[in-house]
Amino acid sequence: MSALLQPDALPAEPLPPLILRAQDELSEVCASIAEFWGFTRTQGRIYGLLLMSPEPLEHGAIRSRLEISAGSASMTLATLLDWGVLHRDGRKYRAETDFWKLITHVLERRERARVEAALARVAAILAELRAEAHSDPRIAFLRDRLAYIHDFFLLGRSLLGALLSRGPVRGILGSLARRAARAAPR
Repeated sequence: MSALLQPDALPAEPLPPLILRAQDELSEVCASIAEFWGFTRTQGRIYGLLLMSPEPLEHGAIRSRLEISAGSASMTLATLLDWGVLHRDGRKYRAETDFWKLITHVLERRERARVEAALARVAAILAELRAEAHSDPRIAFLRDRLAYIHDFFLLGRSLLGALLSRGPVRGILGSLARRAARAAPR
């Protein structure tokens, strides 16, 4: 069968203006959220567009719709695939819609490493301060303050671990997320 007769090759019916406005608005919302989390605006815009697309979109359609370069689209799509934010269906892309999965993946992959690195650095400084026998009250202040920070980081690591684990906290939050997803319009 020739490419001209394949259903995927037929021009798509133009989207109504209301859908275009909803896609544009959510793309910008996702761009702002992406920036807040340390990702690029383009990553957020592509995710928002695909999240609001009734069907998966090809590279060219994404590039054209968002008015971005082919290189930017390719690099961004590859990054979003790597993060599990998008999925590829042949030549088309679709958004991951399980927000809980997205959030926990980002926390697991990126935030856990930051917490561990911060904890290691604080522990090293604290160990150095504890090894020195000084009567200087400023050293005692630093030891106490760093011990407090170290304990706080340990608590943060524990909370993050509980959130990401298969334990009861994740079960409860996952259950709430699933209920919210079922209640959300499709």
